[in-house]
Amino acid sequence: MVFGLDIGTRTIVGILASYDEIAEKIIVHHFYEVEHENRAMIDGQIHDVARVAKGVAKVKKALEDKSGKKLNEVAIAIAGRFLISSIGTYSLNISEYGYLSSDVINKMEIEAVNAAAEKLQYPQSMYCVGYSVLYYSLDNQWMKHLEGQKGNQAKVKVLAAFLPSNVVEAMLSVLDRVNLKPMHITLEPIAATSLVVPEDLRNLNIAMIDIGAGTSDIAISDKGIITGYGMVPKAGDEITDVISEGLLVDFKTAESIKRQLKIKETISFLDILDNSQTITKQEVLNLISPVIDDITEKIAKEIINLNGKPPIAVMIVGGGGKVPLITEKLAEKLGIPNNRVSLKTLKNIDIIFFENEKLEGSEYITPLGIVNVALKKQGSVFTEVKVNGRSVNMLMIGKDITILQVLLQAGYSLDKLVSTPSLAIAFELNGKLQIKRGNFGKKARIFKNGEPAELHSTINPGDIIEIEEPRDAEPVTVKLTEVIKPMEFFLNGVPKKIYPIIYKNGERVEDLEELIQDGDEIQTISPTIEKVFKDNNEVLYFTINNLPYEVVVGTVIVKNDEILENDYRIQEGDLLRTQIKELPKIKDFLDVETEKMVVYLNGEEVVLDREEIIVTCNGNIIDVNQEIKNGSNYTVRKVRKEAQLIDILSSLSLNIDEIKSYDIYINDQRVESFLQKITPGANVRLIIND
Repeated sequence: MVFGLDIGTRTIVGILASYDEIAEKIIVHHFYEVEHENRAMIDGQIHDVARVAKGVAKVKKALEDKSGKKLNEVAIAIAGRFLISSIGTYSLNISEYGYLSSDVINKMEIEAVNAAAEKLQYPQSMYCVGYSVLYYSLDNQWMKHLEGQKGNQAKVKVLAAFLPSNVVEAMLSVLDRVNLKPMHITLEPIAATSLVVPEDLRNLNIAMIDIGAGTSDIAISDKGIITGYGMVPKAGDEITDVISEGLLVDFKTAESIKRQLKIKETISFLDILDNSQTITKQEVLNLISPVIDDITEKIAKEIINLNGKPPIAVMIVGGGGKVPLITEKLAEKLGIPNNRVSLKTLKNIDIIFFENEKLEGSEYITPLGIVNVALKKQGSVFTEVKVNGRSVNMLMIGKDITILQVLLQAGYSLDKLVSTPSLAIAFELNGKLQIKRGNFGKKARIFKNGEPAELHSTINPGDIIEIEEPRDAEPVTVKLTEVIKPMEFFLNGVPKKIYPIIYKNGERVEDLEELIQDGDEIQTISPTIEKVFKDNNEVLYFTINNLPYEVVVGTVIVKNDEILENDYRIQEGDLLRTQIKELPKIKDFLDVETEKMVVYLNGEEVVLDREEIIVTCNGNIIDVNQEIKNGSNYTVRKVRKEAQLIDILSSLSLNIDEIKSYDIYINDQRVESFLQKITPGANVRLIIND
């Protein structure tokens, strides 16, 4: 469970929450909110540590009482007011590198961040809090990705973010007074963005505005990343100040009037001279319209400054964003439709489940965003680590701290991390160029607390990092089995795997462990039906009167209900099945003699069965012309049969329904029914009348 704390300009919000990994939801257990006793914070900055700490203590105690748990650690967020962005670029001659690997690209990004840090002109200590790649280029042409590319000159441009240490120290001082240790620190716009602009929306050019009481924090997303952060030192308090001055009320009353604009058409209040007053909503809106114009104008200018153009949509969060006219005026200032600017609330965020109190307003986006990034370990902690015995202070925002980031902060150069790569191997596979990149496998060995680690291993406060010098790279080797994978197809629903037929430089290769040399040409051909299915026969098993039978039957291979020829080449993912060419019939296995009798029809001898053969399977009578089914158990028996007149007539292949008039005699006695029983030797005469 995480204790998240949002220390805002006007209020302090505390939330206790946990993460349900199965449901992938944040479970909010308890919530508590207090207002600062006075204006202890101005424009997002702590001005009175003692009074802010007093408010935090109230929130902490209330949540401890509700949960019955002692709270020692807390996740917090820092306002983006003092966030400094810097752009850095780095170019590299890659004419001798061959095809670019991820290691080379990482080195280029690190150098670009170093270049961004060198451009900072601030006297206080600054910490790198993350970076975003703005673009890559290859030989002066924009590229989405550089990995696997080859050319002469590569370039990378990054946006790096930095924060002064004193901003964090004021927050830590507040926490120290109430015996809380920070277990997670992030930026307020990053916290809010994690909920309203998750990663799957960041391909869109969206501006997220957190309009609080003291500041309006801005984050811009585009092309899958957060491309910029900004801040306008104007927000809800400026609106409250105008109401206070215009209506002659104290700040608290003015704040109350502002909040009632969303729910009332007329508002009553008591001014500082104890006069009872009533005012309409429209009159208040007329009063505050100029300051809202000013705030939205500045927000729009900052968005354009960060984004270079109006975004396609704007998402507003924070309590200050609830004031009427904000969304409409911001849309007007940006020149975008009103429906492209929206006040986001928690109603449509389905990853949050409230166990007790339910929160909905836009003012709770940021505190829940703090909990969200802390539970998912998105963001980082202000910490001190040691690198080869030297202390390095870190504050990384937006992601876990990695060893790579620590080394960057410690000033390590590229040659202390990665050695020169070995030569790549290039070959053709079925006409397409394939590259086995040179090895960077002999990197500098890194240890964290005495255990082996990697550049992207995460660290914790107090960790000790040791890094050795890199060693020469090993030559590249690649085997056929590493690049040629078995084909998968399905036979009767069961997955099967086969390797294709392989030729290297025109010669057939059987050994998949054979090494590939630079410049080799490799071709693969799918095997044929004849090669894979040498024996297409199946065996049927069944019993007749408990005697077992085994019958070998020929089969064919079928795809999409078409019988395949032997020279058909199997393709990846083929859905094949076997089909028996011709199934034998039950009658083919019956050798049962039945008793006969002789009668006469119009003087001609007719032989009739006095017994009938009955075949059953699983209790059901079946036709002897039915095909044998694999695994069936058949029972054959003889049943006494009484002959009837119709049995004799059937031997003539007559259609009785077409006979209009007839006379039938058995042993010279006239009969009327075709169902008349007959005995052996009977003499039957059939006379058909015209």
